[in-house]
Amino acid sequence: MSLAKDKLIVALDVHSLEDAANLVDKVRASASIFKIGSQLFTDCGPEAVKMVHRKGGKVFLDLKFHDIPNTVKEASRAAARLGVFMFNVHAQGGLSMMRAATEGASTKAERLNIEKPLILGVTVLTSMDTRDLQEGAMKKDVESQVLSLARLAKKAGLNGIVASAKELTSLREAMGKDFLI
Repeated sequence: MSLAKDKLIVALDVHSLEDAANLVDKVRASASIFKIGSQLFTDCGPEAVKMVHRKGGKVFLDLKFHDIPNTVKEASRAAARLGVFMFNVHAQGGLSMMRAATEGASTKAERLNIEKPLILGVTVLTSMDTRDLQEGAMKKDVESQVLSLARLAKKAGLNGIVASAKELTSLREAMGKDFLI
């Protein structure tokens, strides 16, 4: 497998399992990781994950878990049980919630004797700007909020974060080379 194939993630932002399968077939020579987000997962459920696995791909489950710690822990166990390669949580859910995600995925993976999925913390949605944050009663600008949540995600034991490319330089300096961004 080529290095590029292992790093490229193709979004399966379609409504049907048939459309998703066709897209996987079209690009699997160039990509091995496929993102299943809310749209496809709500329409097709875990069958979408199983389809990607049957075709030899890895799954990035992009459901952005954000709930009380116990609920996120159980959702993380379910994600691990599905055998996803990676999933994400909203970092704004806090330290306890992110730690619960790590614990849930780790314990389930260990019990099943499989590799633990990578867990990423979503910092600030890329569609948001400082005005959006302040409308929601946040007093920080986007870059400060992203850095703060990235540090919290690392403290919680997450493997990395999802952030805009605008913050990449400051994030890499603050988080080090081994933290996924």
